[in-house]
Amino acid sequence: MSYRFRTAAQWNACSFDGAEREGRGAAAGLRPYAPYSRAYELFETDGAHAPVITRAGEILWRDDDHVLHRLPACADAPETSAAPFALGHASRIVATSRGLWVAEPHAVHLYEEDTLARLLVVPLRDVRVVDITGDGRDGVFVLVERGKAWECLHLDCGGRIDDSVPLDDLCDARAFVFLPRAGRFVVWTGQHPPRLVWFPRRGGAPAFSVPVPALRPCFAATALGGDGRDRVLLAGADDDLRGGAYVLVLDAAGHRVEEIALDQRDALATGVAAARDRLIVTGPRGLLRYTKSDVVPDGIGDVRGVVVTPMLQAPDREDGRRWLRVEATSALPPGSTLEISFAAPHDAGTRERMAAITADPSLNPGERARRLRAEDGWSAPIVFHGGDAQTEASSMIFAAPLFDVRERYLWVSISLSAGPGGRLPQLSELAVLYPGRSLMENLPAIYQRTETQPGNFLRALVGVLETTTHEIDDRVASLGGLAHPSTATGPWLDFIARWLGLPWDDGLGVEQKRSIVSRASELARGRGTRAGLEALLDSLVPGTPRRFRVTDATADFGFATVGGRGCDGSALPAILAAGRGWSAELDLRTVLGRMRLPPGCERDDGAWRLAGRITIEIAASGEERKAWEPWLLRLIAEMVPLTARVDLRWVHERVLRGDRLDGTLTIEAPPAPRLGTDALTGLARLPERGSHLSESGLDPGTRLR
Repeated sequence: MSYRFRTAAQWNACSFDGAEREGRGAAAGLRPYAPYSRAYELFETDGAHAPVITRAGEILWRDDDHVLHRLPACADAPETSAAPFALGHASRIVATSRGLWVAEPHAVHLYEEDTLARLLVVPLRDVRVVDITGDGRDGVFVLVERGKAWECLHLDCGGRIDDSVPLDDLCDARAFVFLPRAGRFVVWTGQHPPRLVWFPRRGGAPAFSVPVPALRPCFAATALGGDGRDRVLLAGADDDLRGGAYVLVLDAAGHRVEEIALDQRDALATGVAAARDRLIVTGPRGLLRYTKSDVVPDGIGDVRGVVVTPMLQAPDREDGRRWLRVEATSALPPGSTLEISFAAPHDAGTRERMAAITADPSLNPGERARRLRAEDGWSAPIVFHGGDAQTEASSMIFAAPLFDVRERYLWVSISLSAGPGGRLPQLSELAVLYPGRSLMENLPAIYQRTETQPGNFLRALVGVLETTTHEIDDRVASLGGLAHPSTATGPWLDFIARWLGLPWDDGLGVEQKRSIVSRASELARGRGTRAGLEALLDSLVPGTPRRFRVTDATADFGFATVGGRGCDGSALPAILAAGRGWSAELDLRTVLGRMRLPPGCERDDGAWRLAGRITIEIAASGEERKAWEPWLLRLIAEMVPLTARVDLRWVHERVLRGDRLDGTLTIEAPPAPRLGTDALTGLARLPERGSHLSESGLDPGTRLR
């Protein structure tokens, strides 16, 4: 019995600080926020402004000459095109599924992404448009100044204004972004000192503000952007430029997550934007593109991510047991660390505060995790270090005991970190177990009574055994999978098949092996019968319709008999038996030197040579025939009676087609002419007179005469 966190929905119930989710559905996991590589690609243009990454992965920006540049996701060089006036002079471009949005002082325009045709114009009278940003869907927010008041207008995908959000106590706003996951606006103001001001989605009074110099001393911002989720990007440089130029990456709570140094030639950044795995910066030289890295770059210190579970509650038990252990399934490369700690506060006040923080919807996940971790009562962390190839190649379970915890309510915190030069660890699953059946229940009652004593050595010893032997338990529990056809590996399939006495060869493909083992009972019952032989061929020669045909002439047709005098003769087709040439009757057709009497032990009834002969036709490609020929006839021989003789023929799939609409008849063009084992006589033909045969390997100038 346990609480488990594995899917995206389960992880969403937790709080994160410096961690990001990887994958979706059942494959969802967590890892520390991946830093950007310090190497970049430069796409030189005559200045660059208004960078944007579209949903298709294209990068767009405009230059000082008002020309639009487009860099497709898989291209190495940008394409250029003339831009409409509003696009060519835009300070920011917002990409949605409807197209490209840009703003002018008194209007907002929407352009089609590919053709750049203008789709609509939204005039905004009596206001001054300052900036626009995406809403995380298909619309945009527009920051406007109305007299001395500031507000955000929301435009839906059709350009209709359906909401107006007032922003109180704002002064000299220059740019803003919206964080969809956190539901907050972040406004950059030019007051002294410059500030970043956070507003809730509903507007009103600011939630909090951060002076820009507090993020980095002497730092002067020049551009504000976002990643469309929960990150704020602030580009700029130190006042004297001797400290360099940077892009500061902030989370939804205003904490600095990362700092990316720019070349001093790019100190006057004009725009910054990011997607899930890319960061782009525009400046005097053009556009810079950075990508995320799985390896922590040198010079930035450790990268750390923390996840805190919601409040967990253990059931009441008569024996007083509450919790058993924590199991974290993680991949820990060398240079990375995993820490497990927990809080089970005995003080009711502390417990109520932590419960209130967990349930507070106004806090973003990062703030929630930091406030929970700041409370008293957390245990000393149990630390695991990644240091070998095994922990890097695959996930392992790292466990921490909880048997001493007697409180009903529990929070668990997992911290993942990596140092410079190390690869990022990943947490794929987290389980918090509460007692079902414990090893203590297998001990005599006198020892079980001592379990409740604080610091009991026996309980501690049993707890260590329960925590450290879970891998053995899991391995024992998984032994059944080694014998099941759908989960067994190749060596186990070989062992099971030979143990059951199935037709087998180690050269079989894995899917062929699984199919044979899964039909073991059918093959055993049908050995020596036609049904058993066809079951084997179904496993060896997959495909629909069937790619094989079994013909037993004796059983399918029988021998021809002549009717008459009230006796019905055979219906065609039938087998016509005849004697040998030397056994002719004495008449005019008898040839001297040929006719002889048979030996006494020889029986010549004209049919024995045809009885017991089975013909098997198999449609296979040249590669399949080469792979199957060494063992196929031997496996077939194990399923037919000892007196039967097998004639194995390799044919083309056309041979197995009938002339009826039974699923095997198809209409297709004649095959291309070629020579080889797959060529069909009578179907492939040469092209008409005078046609080229360059595709068949002849010289392009050759003609047939």
